[in-house]
Amino acid sequence: MASNNPKWSWWHQYEGPDQYRRRENLRAIWDLHSNYGDDVPWLWRGQANATYDLTPGMHTRIARAGTLTDDAVVAETERLLQVARHACLDIHEGVRLPDMALLARLQHHFAATPLLDVSLDPLVGLYMSTVDRDGVHSDQDGAVFAIKKPSHAISDFDSRSFRDVYESLPSAGGIAMYSAPDVSDRLRIQRGHFLLGRVDDTDDRVTIPLSIDRGKVQDSWIWARLGARGKKGPVPPASTDIAVFRTVGKFKPDLETWLENRSGLTRDFVYPTAWNQPHLDRFAQAHSRTAPATTSVQRPDSAEA
Repeated sequence: MASNNPKWSWWHQYEGPDQYRRRENLRAIWDLHSNYGDDVPWLWRGQANATYDLTPGMHTRIARAGTLTDDAVVAETERLLQVARHACLDIHEGVRLPDMALLARLQHHFAATPLLDVSLDPLVGLYMSTVDRDGVHSDQDGAVFAIKKPSHAISDFDSRSFRDVYESLPSAGGIAMYSAPDVSDRLRIQRGHFLLGRVDDTDDRVTIPLSIDRGKVQDSWIWARLGARGKKGPVPPASTDIAVFRTVGKFKPDLETWLENRSGLTRDFVYPTAWNQPHLDRFAQAHSRTAPATTSVQRPDSAEA
């Protein structure tokens, strides 16, 4: 069963006792994760505030300061990489990290990069949708996103510059999955992977080329697929790149307890402190999603006619 939301056509059980509703949401997420109807695994992402768009942090910074374009993404990312290297944050266990691996490291400490972090583990996605990364608890609904794994991949120690990697993305539906080396404990614990995509304005809720249902969830493929469980016949195919599950705000305290007791997912475990580089978190904070972009990003009203 499901309910509609102004932003997302998301699935959730809305009838029955609370305990039953929580269990049915978990079952729905797990059924999709178990490749019900698909051979390719889904990638998972959770956001504790469901009103937020599905947007890489770098895109948010640029859009707030000016016009979001591919050129602006490349320029701002090159600047971020430059200052990170000046701060010697590109050294990991004696190895100087190439651009993509360095971006992965910065991303997992909340710096704003062009990467959208995802996980192969749906419980990590559920945790992210339940517990705000700042530890602030609220009854705001969260969202769990199941995202199709792209066919285009970037190797873990790709030594190309970010510009070369970005320009190599397919022009049509230009998105790739990046599986980084274990450059941080957070990345390893969260089973983290990343999506890199060109700027796309097809859907105002998503800034990279990922398709997602809009309108009544009863008209979506995830509604049809989950409704077909236990019935004879073919499994309804996925017609978009994303399915969305609602994490009901009032269920968050119980879900957090369940995730801690059953899976060992706590804030200290999911977000371990980089004790060997305490300045890494401070650097990432100074270059976070809410930090101002550089003056090189052009505002719409200053663009040439």
